[in-house]
Amino acid sequence: MKAELNWPGGRKVAALVTVALELWSPGHWPAYAPMAAAWPLPGVDDTHSTSWADYGVTTGIWRLLDVLGDLPATVGVNGMVAERHPETVRAVHEAGHEIAAHSWAQDVVPALLDVDAERANIRRCTDILREVTGVRPAGWMSPRATGSRHTGDLLAEAGYRWTGDHSDHDLPQVLPTVHGPLVSLMHSDYSDVRDAAAGPHAYRDLHRELLNQLLAAPGPGVFHLTVHAHVGGRPLLAGMAGQILDHLRASGDVWVATHTQVADHVLAHQKGMR
Repeated sequence: MKAELNWPGGRKVAALVTVALELWSPGHWPAYAPMAAAWPLPGVDDTHSTSWADYGVTTGIWRLLDVLGDLPATVGVNGMVAERHPETVRAVHEAGHEIAAHSWAQDVVPALLDVDAERANIRRCTDILREVTGVRPAGWMSPRATGSRHTGDLLAEAGYRWTGDHSDHDLPQVLPTVHGPLVSLMHSDYSDVRDAAAGPHAYRDLHRELLNQLLAAPGPGVFHLTVHAHVGGRPLLAGMAGQILDHLRASGDVWVATHTQVADHVLAHQKGMR
């Protein structure tokens, strides 16, 4: 993306707040769940880890909605979540947040699918989210941020405008596909899943310092905050996320936007550069 890109109102930094609302298919669970990582039980259903993951849809998302307040977030939702908990997904949408597609379940990774199965997965997720919210999702995030070599073309074919699967640039990129442009919005370098092990205060301070660095740097920047409802939706980390959001609110040179708002701004900028 060319350096002429500027954010609305001349703001220095665009801030993307991502909330992941996830479930695993029966017989699957997050390998990083505390007991799964510390004491694996091969060959049996890990009911504890399944219960730990369910916290996001039963409890964590509601706490995060309170923490977000009036700040817009993009919530990546598995199709299974919409199927099993439609009232929860509808409440997130009605609170003013963007709903993005996040595959059918966390164990359905596009890179592991053939092209026909991946196309069917995209269609299935799109249909259930549109049915539940009344709005067709404009963006896609693959589990593990791991798409296949076909994902970009398949998303553009299905009418998507952005993907959150790439980590190779600081600023958004416009990817060419056989079905038209697709905006790539960089996946977060940090998240509650990977970085909170250093401690909740370190997680908070890391993000505060990241924002400070971006505000002090030349040129436009993008700040990312990624919170998983089953991890960062728990009381202590949710409190740290709230303090990060307060820092965003206090920084007047920041545009807090949904992924689609940023993608549309980038597409309009590209069109204006022609």
